[in-house]
Amino acid sequence: GEASAAAATPVTILFGSQTGTAETLSKKLAKQLKATNCEPTIRDMSELSPEDLKEIQHLLLITSTYGEGEPPDNAQALHAALMAEGAPPLKDLKYSVFGLGDSSYADFCQCSKEFDQRLEALGAQRVAPMLEADGDPDDAFGEWLSGVQAVLGEASNVVDSAVVEEPET
Repeated sequence: GEASAAAATPVTILFGSQTGTAETLSKKLAKQLKATNCEPTIRDMSELSPEDLKEIQHLLLITSTYGEGEPPDNAQALHAALMAEGAPPLKDLKYSVFGLGDSSYADFCQCSKEFDQRLEALGAQRVAPMLEADGDPDDAFGEWLSGVQAVLGEASNVVDSAVVEEPET
């Protein structure tokens, strides 16, 4: 790809997937983000520990919920480590969560809710509200994407802007 003049915002897309939907959406998300001056990296949840999350600036987490409100297989270790008492503070992390679910289950989007609440509890900053897809994710995903792009677009603009704003008194 061509290097644009403006510094791209690095974004980590983290997916928890049992059937592949979250992974497919991650690829779709990466493609969309590239168009808004972001530099997305897709990671499987099984590859990261809470310590790794400390190195990340912008995290977009897409996960389904499996069985009785369980995390998908590849998300179990990270979920457990984040929920543990020794989980590291993540005060530099900016994040948003997208949940895949089906409201006919009692534990609708339980796993994504837990990630969303736990990241906040660890000090991370939620930059766009969590959205949950009920069944077909397309509409909810489009809405979530717009919110995320608005925030990340601003993040990349901040870097390029040479205008120094006066602090408000």
